[in-house]
Amino acid sequence: MRAIREIIQHQTGYPNDTVESITRWHTTPPGPDPKNPKGLGWATIAYHFILTPDAKVHKTLAQSLVGNHCAGDNAYSIGVCCVGQGNAFPLDKGYMTLEMFVALLKLIQTLQKAYPMIGRNIWGHREKASGITQKKSCPGYDGAIIRALLA
Repeated sequence: MRAIREIIQHQTGYPNDTVESITRWHTTPPGPDPKNPKGLGWATIAYHFILTPDAKVHKTLAQSLVGNHCAGDNAYSIGVCCVGQGNAFPLDKGYMTLEMFVALLKLIQTLQKAYPMIGRNIWGHREKASGITQKKSCPGYDGAIIRALLA
């Protein structure tokens, strides 16, 4: 069993993404033209969970498997991705609805119980070294908000 000690939050960057479109993007091999890539060519989807705007939580990768969502942190983290673009807040004005936010909090609480080492180690990708290097803005909110609510 993997020693899970972090949750890393992401957003898709596109408001109409689906589990299927994300899976396709992650697993389709890249095309020959780097300016028009077909996909990333990974073996599996990168995220363990995807939350869609209808507040459904989709389990997309077994937690026993290492995702490919945050370079340098994948071995000991769970990747959670929300479908959306831009800022999440204020709720119902940004990409995140109240229902989606409640579903996210419940998922994180469930993961905290399953993996006690997580504690308050709940980060936005933009807070991690690879996210900073890549100039990521996801998940569209400050991870400190979630840490404060679930302290």
